[in-house]
Amino acid sequence: GTELNETIISKIIDANINRACEGLRVVEDYVRFSTNDKETTDQLASMRHQISRAAPNYADLLMARETASDLRAKEKPPTRISTLDTLIANFKRITEALRVLEEYTGNNIFNHIRYDMYDLEKKVCLPLHRPTVPTGIYLISNSIETLLKGVEHGVKIIQYRDKFASKQSILDAVRTLKKKLGKSSAKLIVNDFIDIALDIDADGFHTGQDDIEIPAIRSILGPSKIIGRTTHSLDQGLKAQNDGADYVSVGPIYKTPSKPDRDPIGFDYLSQANTLSIPYVAIGGINLKTVDNIIPYSPPLVGLIRDFEHIPEIQKKLSFV
Repeated sequence: GTELNETIISKIIDANINRACEGLRVVEDYVRFSTNDKETTDQLASMRHQISRAAPNYADLLMARETASDLRAKEKPPTRISTLDTLIANFKRITEALRVLEEYTGNNIFNHIRYDMYDLEKKVCLPLHRPTVPTGIYLISNSIETLLKGVEHGVKIIQYRDKFASKQSILDAVRTLKKKLGKSSAKLIVNDFIDIALDIDADGFHTGQDDIEIPAIRSILGPSKIIGRTTHSLDQGLKAQNDGADYVSVGPIYKTPSKPDRDPIGFDYLSQANTLSIPYVAIGGINLKTVDNIIPYSPPLVGLIRDFEHIPEIQKKLSFV
């Protein structure tokens, strides 16, 4: 077959150097401004610089460039439906361009960067698959029927919690619950047992103050699961937030049978919780009557444990969500 001349090869290399660096800049700016991840931001910037340095003679590439005759020049950009869609498209653009550069330059640096990009795509994109923590009532129960009834009433996040049953009984119950939820959009959180949360592929896991650190939990659950943390003070809430929790509970506001050994904390922490940058759940002794005292603080979520019979009435009161 006909061999490509040096000018055409230079055009191909030039286009793909530009394509790879442009895609890297899109991803880099997302990481820089959205996640404040300095290590990954610096790694992406380093990759851009490596690609530019590895390019053949810059003057030859500029001489070969002819945008007027480029069939793809000034095409209408595609519409992106989400941040994740934008990131996926640009990661694919980068890795495809690097593969072309491998083929036309024979420089192994492009191969190394391409495989590093595959790892970074996983690191950057997987967290965006994590469900958003819904607002409204957060229903907590050891009764499958109660939780399903809550979902029927429009509750968007539920937690299975049983402090007394055997672990096997809890596993059997949440397996049944998950099956009965079917394709419901309600988020299912498992309390206490991370292995059970993994077994049923729950949407998330709720952890107490005495449990292992949140980064360790994240390493077990992976980046796409919700992690909640019980907190009793603003300091604990800020620590959980900084450690990577997706939401925290604030309480117990009132004395509650579900925490018989813990004194209520009142409203001081709840009045400060809006300084958190993650959602929080006002919890502890909240029912149809006491919720009136919670409403002025406008928490994103209100935890309900016993007064499930009044879910519709409480939902009407929670107009701020």
